[in-house]
Amino acid sequence: MLTPVDLETTVFRRSFRGYNVQEVQEFMTKITHDYEHLYRENIDLKEQLDELNAKLAQYQMMEETLRNAMVLAQETAEEVKNAAKRHAELVIRDAEQKGERIKGRIKEEIQGEIQKLATLKNQVEFFKSQFKSFLKGLLDIAENQLEMNVDLDRQIQAEMKEEETKKEAVSEEEQPTEENNLIKSKLDQVYSAANE
Repeated sequence: MLTPVDLETTVFRRSFRGYNVQEVQEFMTKITHDYEHLYRENIDLKEQLDELNAKLAQYQMMEETLRNAMVLAQETAEEVKNAAKRHAELVIRDAEQKGERIKGRIKEEIQGEIQKLATLKNQVEFFKSQFKSFLKGLLDIAENQLEMNVDLDRQIQAEMKEEETKKEAVSEEEQPTEENNLIKSKLDQVYSAANE
């Protein structure tokens, strides 16, 4: 590419019947001036373009960094989410296992208490049965004793009547005998034993 200096230093050869030298020089000066202006503007634009390309490259690097950071953040968030999900599943599984263990232990305790209750019921039934038998035995003894007392009372009353009859007979005869005294003392002993 030609530079403005190249245009300024360019010299045309003269030929017969050539162009007007002054017009050509004026035109060349004008072109040189415009070309210099365009050349400098082109350099400025290239510099601006280079700056903009550098900034664009920087922005593209930043964009790539941000994109990578976003991808990393998404991956990290996904990992955190998955880790939290796994942790939650572990916590739930652990809680369910603990719940099952507690439930099993409570069932065992309930079964133990039910067995104790059944044993106590059996013991109560056995005690009731023994106590009923004991009371029935006492009642039978009491009834036998009552019957014996009634029989003894009858016997005593019969012996007393007999004694009175004998006393009357003795008083009629007025002969108390030793035998009558003996019978009387025996009757008194039997009567006092019955009353005890």
